[in-house]
Parts: sequence; structure tokens; C-alpha cells
Amino acid sequence: MLRLLCAVAALMGTVGFSPTRTHLCVFIPISGRSKKDAALSLAALESWAREELQQAAGAQVRFVSVASTVGTPLEPYTLHVPGDLEVDYKRLPVRILKIWHFLGQFDHCDWIMKADSDTYVNLRAVADRLSCFDGREEHFLGVVHAIVPPRHLREMWAALYFGHGGSGYVVSRGLLPKVANCAPACLEDMLEMTRGDAMEDVIFALCLQRQLQIEVQSYGFLRPAATSSDVVEHFAAQEFVVNFHQARDELLDEERRPGEPLKRFQHWDAQPPALHGCLLVAHPVENETDLLKVHALVERDALAQHLRLNDPWFYGREEKAPVELLQGLRAGRARCALSPMVLAKQAEVRLSAPGDRAPKAFWSPDQLSSFYTCLVEAAGPPRRCDWHPVFEQYFGLSFWPVARTPEDCAEACCRSGDACSLFQFHEEEGCWLGRREESQAIESEKRWYGGVKI
Repeated sequence: MLRLLCAVAALMGTVGFSPTRTHLCVFIPISGRSKKDAALSLAALESWAREELQQAAGAQVRFVSVASTVGTPLEPYTLHVPGDLEVDYKRLPVRILKIWHFLGQFDHCDWIMKADSDTYVNLRAVADRLSCFDGREEHFLGVVHAIVPPRHLREMWAALYFGHGGSGYVVSRGLLPKVANCAPACLEDMLEMTRGDAMEDVIFALCLQRQLQIEVQSYGFLRPAATSSDVVEHFAAQEFVVNFHQARDELLDEERRPGEPLKRFQHWDAQPPALHGCLLVAHPVENETDLLKVHALVERDALAQHLRLNDPWFYGREEKAPVELLQGLRAGRARCALSPMVLAKQAEVRLSAPGDRAPKAFWSPDQLSSFYTCLVEAAGPPRRCDWHPVFEQYFGLSFWPVARTPEDCAEACCRSGDACSLFQFHEEEGCWLGRREESQAIESEKRWYGGVKI
């Protein structure tokens, strides 16, 4: 029966992803009833999902449609799912669970990402980031949000962390078969409880938590509202824009000079970064003109960084760069990889919500180790750093759990550039990184080994 349905769907357009091994497969459910979806889908193919950019990132992008797209630019990029239904947005979970069940037959995608039509995806940056993890393992990654139960139910139900659907969430190849197998049961439970009227990203996270005991983890940094500003000093430390609709005018302000801080307003749900070449995702970008502008600004910054790294003459002269350099330009894993110092600061962040059992760590030790391995492989040998030895203990530093020896600790500080000028290591207490001018020596019975950059 499945083969018959696929044959019928094939008459409507492309079925499935290409059978070749693919690093990142992105699917975007669209509605044939929505002119907005159609316009944004076409704009995506003209910007972030252009064929050459898909190839450069090792990615495939497909628009999941019930209606036929034959004879339109979407035809080669359309995925028809047997049993898919045209539903309104409130009943999107019905479609999403059917799609995940169908996608279980595709074992050639290392990572599968669900996004929305109004999602801007920086394919190269997302693909590079995901390459830091092993797709054969079980991973559920996303921009972590929380839904909180009513006050009178918090003793019975904990807050649920989920991957925000509009910002895109990702499932690894290692987890996909289990997701596909449990999707029908989750669909049945959801229809019984809500008749399909629910938040699809919450339902998906609840499905994985109840059926598989899998919880969502972050794959990029989003500054929580209460986080201190020193965590986001690095220009790319914030990697998501989750409130484009609120910050649109500031983000698209062409009069702001490159590198100039984004004006911030307290009434925003989140404080986004300026658009930069290492940005992973922006949402919601609600019209096609804005989607094209966002892509142009992200590409411009990626180009500027590329030129400054490879030819100092172009610094401040980006407008003189050949236009063809924008085509297929790869952002570069080393440039977009965060340093140990930045990651150590981010790892201090804890996510909490009323009703949760315990705060959720932003990064796990395993993730930090994966990121550091990724940085080392991309950047190559570290630069030379000279040290003035110190043996005191210092307060005001950040813990770096990846380092196992004093030499590892020194290398992590060295790779962090100007963000780190002091490291200290103790066999029991581990490695700590920071700036000498922001730390304070204290008396301690333990003997530490460390150094200050000369």
C-alpha cells in the first residue's frame, strides 16, 4: 500500500529526499491554501535554500505539500507524504507526526530538521554546527523553550522543555527510526486528548519524552533574558533570532554600521544579536522581501569576515569585493566555532521555569567536548602563547570541564584569544579560565598550577 501511495504522490511532484548520503535534510510543511507560504517558499529558493547553497552545505531542502506543485519552481523541491492532510495551523501536529512517521524510511540523512515557511536557516552554519555531533547517536536538538503547567497542577506536572518549532528542531539519523515508530502512537494519544488542536513543537517534545525518554538539548546559544551581558561579548555568541517580528526594524536598519551594537528594547521577548554570518536561524520572517534582506545581510557579514581573515586589504572595503564571492561562500567552521572561554561562560547558564524539577544546564559536558574537538579539527594547531606562572587560586573564573591536564587547560585559554588571559588547574578542581583583570587571587591551602599570558 505504501508503494502505491508513493507512486500516486510521484505524479504530483518529487517524493522524498535524494537517495545519496546527505549531511542535513530540511523539511518545511506548507499549505496550498496559504499565499504567504507560497511566497516565502519561493523566496527561500531565491535566498538561503538556493541550489548552490544546498550543495555547498551538504544539505537538501524539501517543502512538504498536499497540493501539487507540478509546473512551479517548487516542483523539484516538493515532498508529498502519503496520508498527509491539508489542515489549519492549530492542527499542525497531525501533519507533523505523519511526516515524521513517513521520514523513518530515509536512512541517508545524517540530520533531519523541521522548519517553518517563515524560518530563515543559515544552511552552512547549521550544517557545520551539526557536524560537531555524531549523527549515528540519538540526538534531539533545538532552540530550547519551556511550557509551564497551571499553578494548581505544578506539583503533579513538571515544566516541559521543547524545541521551538518555528526556530527549527533537529533529529539525528540514530534517533529517527525510533521517532518514526512511536509517531503513530503519539498521534493517537494527541487526537484523544486534544482532537489535534495543539502546539506541534510541544506535542513532538512530549512524544519523545514519554515514549523514548529523550529530552531536547541546545545546539546553539540563545541568551536567556536574565543572563548577564558578559556572556555575549563574542559577536557570534548569540546564534538565534527568535523574535524577528519585534526587532525587524532594528535588524534591517541599513544605516547601522557593521559591528555597531543593536539598539535594544526592554519590551522585546528576547534581545537578539545583529544579523551576522554565523547566525544559525532567524524567526519569524513573515514576508518574502524581509527574507531576502535577512539573507543578504547574513551573507554580507560572512563575506566581510572571510575577506578580513584571508586578505587584510579588504578590511573596511567590503563594497569592493567581487559579487561572485557571495555565491556559495562557506562561512568556515573555525570562524563560527565558539572558543573554550565563551563556551565555559555559556555553560554557567541554567534554564529554569516554574514547575520544573531542577534547572536545565545549557550545555552538557559531552556537548562541550564535542564543540572543542570540532574547533581543534577546524582551526588546526593553536597559536603560541607565553605564560607567567602563577600558583594562587583565583575567583572570578569559569570552569572548563574538557581539560584533563594543565597543558590542556593552557591550550584552551590560548585558543580563546583575548577573551582569556589566565588559566589555573588543580587535579581535583579541574581547569578554570578567565581574564586576569577580572579575577581575584585568594588564599588557599591547595596548590594550583596556572599562568598569565605575557
